[in-house]
Amino acid sequence: MEKQLHKLRSVAWMIGVSTLILFTASSLRHALFQSTALDLAVFDQWVYLASQGLPPISSFFGFHLIGDHAAFILYAISLLYKIHPDVHWLFAIQAIALAVGVLPIYALSVQAGLSVAYTRAVCLSYLLYPALFNINFFTDFRPEAIAVPALLWAMWAGIGGRTWQLILAVVFVLICKDILSLTIVALGIWLFLVPLRRWYGLGCIFTGVIWYLTTISYLVPMLRGGQAGGVVFFGSLGDTPTQILWNIITNPGLILGKFFFPETIFYYFLLILPVIIGLHWQKTITIVPALPMLLLNILSDYWAQRDLIHHYSLAIFPFIIVWLVYSIKQYQQEQKRYWLKPRYLIIWSMIAFLALAKYEFFITRYLTSLPNLNSLHTAVSLVTTTEGVLTTAKIAPHLSQRQIIKLIDSSTLESFQDSNLNFKYILLDLFNLEQKSEFYPSLVQKIQNSASFKLTYQKDKVYLFIKQ
Repeated sequence: MEKQLHKLRSVAWMIGVSTLILFTASSLRHALFQSTALDLAVFDQWVYLASQGLPPISSFFGFHLIGDHAAFILYAISLLYKIHPDVHWLFAIQAIALAVGVLPIYALSVQAGLSVAYTRAVCLSYLLYPALFNINFFTDFRPEAIAVPALLWAMWAGIGGRTWQLILAVVFVLICKDILSLTIVALGIWLFLVPLRRWYGLGCIFTGVIWYLTTISYLVPMLRGGQAGGVVFFGSLGDTPTQILWNIITNPGLILGKFFFPETIFYYFLLILPVIIGLHWQKTITIVPALPMLLLNILSDYWAQRDLIHHYSLAIFPFIIVWLVYSIKQYQQEQKRYWLKPRYLIIWSMIAFLALAKYEFFITRYLTSLPNLNSLHTAVSLVTTTEGVLTTAKIAPHLSQRQIIKLIDSSTLESFQDSNLNFKYILLDLFNLEQKSEFYPSLVQKIQNSASFKLTYQKDKVYLFIKQ
């Protein structure tokens, strides 16, 4: 009993330290005004509005919270905003969720019969996986990150015959994002074929299909007033989910080439590199639950779906760690790779982290706001009411807790009319916009000449106008 408590204490330490690192990274990025409107300001606004009992309609997109990806989990998060509305809740929840994923990894390792030393090594391999660190801060916040531990727990519960835990885990996954219904279907196929949990497998397949048809085929398009989110990334395959699926089935030549593009092969390599020394090809079937998201990433016209930085690999990399678990067990049964000691797994994971984790972004990218950082914070503090704001992408996440907030774009200058602006505040960061050639200097002059707006604050190329 004492030995078991000692093991759990070590896992608790892993979770605590990892949570702290992940939360600090995302909070620091935000404090440096490097978080962005898409997606942080969008989710912060939705959750804030839901917490205040207001219609959770995004002023960025113009549709309901559920119209994004049927992320019902955001309603649960809104309860925390009732205590105190703060975007750091999102950072904390995501950091905790990703770090807690080590707990089902530990459980799966014990379930597979790995020794204490190998179990710890696998847990550290999960926490050191570069995508976990990168996605946590680079994409600010994504509801599907919360599903990571639930996906792993569903696999563990299904193997172990724990019915209610499997049901709860599957429900939790599905309310995080609509497209994860495909991951649940694939998990059901794996449960049906590999551990031979036939009824569990059929249950997951049925539930996933029903949820897919309910959300992606009906609920989300209805609330968006168009197609489900993400369809735009597959324009070369069709204009609707049905067209895309039909073209994949009836015209395989259209997609086969994409599997062997150099960038796709490099993506495969990136996914397995952090744990490649411990993988056994005979256990490749373990990643069946990851195949729907992997397939979507390969077929997408959007290059960002094939890296370890954006959130698109969130439902893939956890199953690669599970592949590692069963690979180690397979090598032990075959009495091969005696050299594959736990310390070597850890050393390799550390090398992969140092090579592929984007911690250097905090130096190479995120210090660009330092010249006017204090001015930015001061200007934001002068926005004292929850009335409408017109601002830029990197300021928006600091002011998104209101019903109306929009971004300045190239059409702002042409469409600028005092009578049509439903904004109390216009906040511009001219320095950072000039750096990217996105700003039209005449806009500042036009606002200054306006009878409706008064320049209230100006310092270090930061301008705050308040409507009179």
